[in-house]
Amino acid sequence: MTLRADQLTLSLIPGQPVLTDVSIRVTPGKVTALVGQNGAGKSTLLKALSGELTPEQGKVTLHDKPIHDWEGQDRARLLSVLPQQHALNFEFRVEEVVTLGRYPHGTGHQRDKQIVKEALALCDLSQFSQRSIDDISGGERQRVHLARVLAQIWETQPEGPCFLLLDEPTTGLDLSHQQALFKAVQYFARREVGILLVVHDLNLAARYADQVVLMHQGHIVAQGTPDQVFQADTLQRYFDLAVTVQRHPRHDCPLIIPD
Repeated sequence: MTLRADQLTLSLIPGQPVLTDVSIRVTPGKVTALVGQNGAGKSTLLKALSGELTPEQGKVTLHDKPIHDWEGQDRARLLSVLPQQHALNFEFRVEEVVTLGRYPHGTGHQRDKQIVKEALALCDLSQFSQRSIDDISGGERQRVHLARVLAQIWETQPEGPCFLLLDEPTTGLDLSHQQALFKAVQYFARREVGILLVVHDLNLAARYADQVVLMHQGHIVAQGTPDQVFQADTLQRYFDLAVTVQRHPRHDCPLIIPD
């Protein structure tokens, strides 16, 4: 029971593929980091996996069912997405924004209120719950939207495990909240949520991801564990940057140092 893409080819402009023959599997209980230079196709792949974009070739399936065959609310109970851009046209309070994540569920006011409270606490937002979303910083707003998408997939569903897609979730976050975000992601992975996130900081990916998928010009060019993907020659080839890769002095993961 997975979220997967098989042999996707997708163009945003006719005749100019952004993704070419891309296959990927998001596994429940695992954190997968999607890395690559700007323009590699990472965000487009997330949009295809969420059903926002439809490929010309290939297919996306959620629990072995084509992604577009799911009813909207049923899909939303299983699949939560944090995009790069967030648009809110009303002056919601922080608590109200996070509560939007509970909209697909029929769990009742009291249960939803408890989940929202826990999601706010997990994202270090309890003190902001009654503030307007317009009256907090950009980094704080990013954490609000993270709490919203976590609240959306807070509980396992009868159809199977849930999935979380995060597109550059550390944007605007300070160092301590970057670490807190990845620890929250790992916490949900331990609850059998399958997680795919776009991340530019390779050392964060090396430390926290179980699997790494490297994209280049619309293709997947390497995938495996951080140790398998984060080789100096691979990084130099696809990031055009000379690096040294050594063991992290405190954690069992690679440490990438630009030369």
